[in-house]
Amino acid sequence: MMYSVDCQKNFITIEEFKGKYQNREKFLAYCKECPRYNNTWSCPPLAFDVNEYLDKYTYVYVVCAKITLTDQVIREADTPDKVKDMGWKILCDVKANLEEKLRSMERLVPESISLSSGGCNNCSICTRKDGIPCRLPDKMRYSMDAFGFDLTAITKDLFDIDIQWCKDSLPKYFTLIHGLLTKSKVKDELWNF
Repeated sequence: MMYSVDCQKNFITIEEFKGKYQNREKFLAYCKECPRYNNTWSCPPLAFDVNEYLDKYTYVYVVCAKITLTDQVIREADTPDKVKDMGWKILCDVKANLEEKLRSMERLVPESISLSSGGCNNCSICTRKDGIPCRLPDKMRYSMDAFGFDLTAITKDLFDIDIQWCKDSLPKYFTLIHGLLTKSKVKDELWNF
């Protein structure tokens, strides 16, 4: 096994979540530096009013996946290309699993929708570049980043985890932040992470 995954959840009202963690101007500036900006349907600029979208919901259940890498994997990623490729593969694998679990939660929780992290990976090439509607709208979910949320503060405040970043080597762990927007509280027994 290359890594282990520990998932935690926490919830907060959407009003408090926006008040504490949303700074669209600051965080969308980072999005503009990303190659996914205006090229992926899940990423900004979004074609709708962000606050109207969020205000339909009462709660956000935040799911934090802490992906702890083995020492062997960290050692094996001994070149910049290996760091990039191995890190991307691990994150994509865990992200796909989280997204599937959250889409399952949507089916269990009426009037809910999930949010992902870091943009959609469902297609190798997104149709947005060509002005064509999303091929998989039933699977595509908007990223929390696209709404201007401070993922570093969310991770620290709600889970007491400091985000680590790839530099010259893989970090000891990665974190992915996803969410489930709901109109009512979700029973604990429905969560199976």
